[in-house]
Amino acid sequence: MNRYLLCAFLWGIAATGCRHQKEENPAPAIDTAVQTFQIPEIDRLTQLIKKDPNNPNLYYQRHFAFIQHNDLKRAFSDLSMALALDSANLSYYDAMAELALRSGAAQAAVKAYQQLLQRNPNHLEAIIKLSKVFYLQKDYTNSLLQLSRAEALDRSNAEIWFIRGLNLKEMKDTVRAIAAFQKAVVLKPEFYDAYIQLGLLHSNRPSSLAAQYYDNAIRLDSTSVEAYYNKGKFFQDRGLRAFDQRNYQQAHQDFELAKAVYRELITKNPQYELAYFNMGFIYAKQDSLDKAHRMFDLAVKMNPAYAEAYYYRGLMALQKGDVQQAQADFRQCLSLKPDFKKAADELKQMPQ
Repeated sequence: MNRYLLCAFLWGIAATGCRHQKEENPAPAIDTAVQTFQIPEIDRLTQLIKKDPNNPNLYYQRHFAFIQHNDLKRAFSDLSMALALDSANLSYYDAMAELALRSGAAQAAVKAYQQLLQRNPNHLEAIIKLSKVFYLQKDYTNSLLQLSRAEALDRSNAEIWFIRGLNLKEMKDTVRAIAAFQKAVVLKPEFYDAYIQLGLLHSNRPSSLAAQYYDNAIRLDSTSVEAYYNKGKFFQDRGLRAFDQRNYQQAHQDFELAKAVYRELITKNPQYELAYFNMGFIYAKQDSLDKAHRMFDLAVKMNPAYAEAYYYRGLMALQKGDVQQAQADFRQCLSLKPDFKKAADELKQMPQ
C-alpha cells in the first residue's frame, strides 16, 4: 500500500505525521481569547468565547477552525484551554493526540492516549489508535501489546487484525502476517487495504494468489491505480524471474499478462508514467526496440523529470544506432540525477 494511503487509513485524517519531521513538543499555550483573525468562523467563535470564557466546547470547536487554517500553535492553545476547563472529556485527549501527530510529535500523542486510557481503560478506539502510534514509531512490541488489549475487548474487529498484520510484516514474520490479513478480510470482506497487503506478501511466490488478491482490491475500487500497478508488477517480476531461469515460455506468458494489465491501467489513468515505463522495460526484454523506445518516450512525456526513463530511452536509441539521441538522453538523465552512474558510464564510452 502506498505510504500516503496507509497513513490515511491509520488515522482517518490527512497529514498525520507520516512525514519525517523533527519530533518536538507542541508550542506552549498562547492567548487567543481576545484577538480577531479576519476569518469569519474563527472570529465568530472568538466572540462567543468572550461572552462565555469558561465554556470548554467553544475552545474545542475553535481548535478545529485553526487546524483548517494550518495554525497548529493556536489549535494547541485552544485544546489546552479546553482540557484545563474540563479534564474529564475524553474527546479532548483524542483531539490532542491527533494534533500532536499533525505536528510530528508522536511522544506527545502517546501521552495523550495514555491519559485518556487512564480515565477509561476500555476505550477500544483509543487503544487501537495508540497501537498505530507505536507502529509508526517502529515500536512493534508495544503496538502488539495494545492490539492484544484491544482484542480482549473485541475479537471481531478487522482493524485490529490488519494492524497486527502490518506489525508482523515489518518484523519479517510473513506467515503470521498473512494469517492476520486473511483474518481481517474474513471479518471484513470489503477490506481493500488488507487485500493489497496480501497481494504484496504473495508477490514473490510462484502462484497467482497475489493477482487474485489484487483482483479483489480492484473489485472494491475499480479506479485504483495502486491495485492495477501492483498486479502488473507481479506478472512482470514473475516473468523476469522465469526469463533469468531461461523458462522463456513462462516469461512470455507473464510479460503478456503484465502488458495487458498496464494497458488497462493506462485506460484508467493515461498520465501514469510508471505503466509506460514498465511496458518499455518488458518490450526491451522481448527485443522490441521500437516499441520499447516508444514507451520510454511516452514515460518522459508524462513526466519530464523522469531520469530513469531518459536513460532507458537513450539505451534504446543507442541500440538502434541513433548515437546523437542517446547522448542527449544520457545527458538529460544526468541533469536530473547527477549520481546516475549507468548514464555517466554510457557517456564515457561514447565519442564526444
